[in-house]
Amino acid sequence: MIRKDYLERLIEQFAAAFAALLKKRREQGPEAAQQLLRDTALDLLGMEYSALTLADAASTAKLLGHPRRVICLARLVAEEGEGFQEQGDGTRAALRWGLALELFLEARELGGQLEGEDAQVFKALKARIEPSLLSERYQQALARAQDDIPADS
Repeated sequence: MIRKDYLERLIEQFAAAFAALLKKRREQGPEAAQQLLRDTALDLLGMEYSALTLADAASTAKLLGHPRRVICLARLVAEEGEGFQEQGDGTRAALRWGLALELFLEARELGGQLEGEDAQVFKALKARIEPSLLSERYQQALARAQDDIPADS
């Protein structure tokens, strides 16, 4: 029961923080949103954003330990990629989108379900990232993911 309450609170807090992040990026630009992104990671995941994005996706997922936490980070990383794209830095955007896709795949490997907005972001990332750029491990995970993401998500 405590774990379920924790997860429900995490989801609610993330939804509110993500809405604020999108609003800040829209109103004040990607640079302003960057600090809020770091604050959100620290508040919700308990670690510095830069530390979470420094390691590979598998190590980070193990560190976070729960698929919902990994999905939260994946969404933050994907959003950072959007900010880089808005700034005209397509290379950094693509790197972030690749990491976000790998994090989503790691969350699925931990038993996480991608539904709603999470599934939509995952599908958008799949469309942006050429699978051959991923390691064989992630290419296989991506192939497995094709079959069980709801089509209407």
